[in-house]
Amino acid sequence: MSFISACCNTPPVQAEYTPTGETVEHDGLKYYIVGDKGASQGVVFCYDIFGLHPHAYQVADKISLSGLRVIVPDFLQGNPLTMALLSDPSVLQDFKTRRGAWGYNRDMFKASVAVLHNEGTTKIGAAGFCWGAKLAICALGEDCGIKSASLVHPSMMELKDFEQAQGPVLLLTSNDEPEMNEEFAVIKAKPVGMLSYQERFPDRIHGFCAARGDFADPAVVKDVNRVVQLTVGFFKKTLA
Repeated sequence: MSFISACCNTPPVQAEYTPTGETVEHDGLKYYIVGDKGASQGVVFCYDIFGLHPHAYQVADKISLSGLRVIVPDFLQGNPLTMALLSDPSVLQDFKTRRGAWGYNRDMFKASVAVLHNEGTTKIGAAGFCWGAKLAICALGEDCGIKSASLVHPSMMELKDFEQAQGPVLLLTSNDEPEMNEEFAVIKAKPVGMLSYQERFPDRIHGFCAARGDFADPAVVKDVNRVVQLTVGFFKKTLA
């Protein structure tokens, strides 16, 4: 298991955005929540290693416009990785083995699902970006209350993640990631494969739909909107 190389050598863009949702706190943990409160369908949004970057808010807001309730747990608790930290091998190792590991973040993921349940949102999927995709597919492999997962320019993936997945998967890769055909074939061979879908964005870099995306470039925005469209359609189908 390792980062996509672009994770460590491509900086996040500088951006400004005013979120439309609200930041709330439950049991000492912070979440950003947006969309119709009490909607039947919801999404746990797992951001990338740069945390609550303006693009994370913006993409979460876009997804919520479809009627989905979106919750963004602050897994990194206000301390995201930076390019300076990424240059330190010890920080990377600590993130891979401890801070970024599924076992370290499982409880907050489950707490996010509980927050949605308490609002009346009971049909839930997970959308993960970069490292966040690792959390999303690991949750799909356990009894964490989600039915499907959208993986956008994923990093830190392992074949066993797909072998253990218990629901449909939407796999959206950029030019910087492997095509992951072997992994996706594992999903397609399962009964949930009928609801799973794979698409590649060969003109895009790793992170184009998250902190590394140039949202001032119309071509990038077009593909970001395509990701949002595919993700929303996928959840509408798999959470029905």
